[in-house]
Amino acid sequence: MIMKDKYFECIGWLGFVLIVSAYLFLTIKMLEVNSVAYQSMNLVGASCMVANARNAGAKPFFWLNIIWALVAVVGLVQLIWPDAG
Repeated sequence: MIMKDKYFECIGWLGFVLIVSAYLFLTIKMLEVNSVAYQSMNLVGASCMVANARNAGAKPFFWLNIIWALVAVVGLVQLIWPDAG
């Protein structure tokens, strides 16, 4: 049980690093909002946070990151298929 919690804690930290890094890179103009890299970092980061929140039973945090991931999916779809949006 403890190993499982450590695993999900590491997954959560990975998500944290990805989301904060994406925002930092956007702020210092290393990435653009309309880039696959930015949207992908948000999608993977939010997905990691969803796994962590689900394991911890943190429902508001779980749903916040579900929405965050969905927004990133919308961004990726618009980048990959510009005529879809």
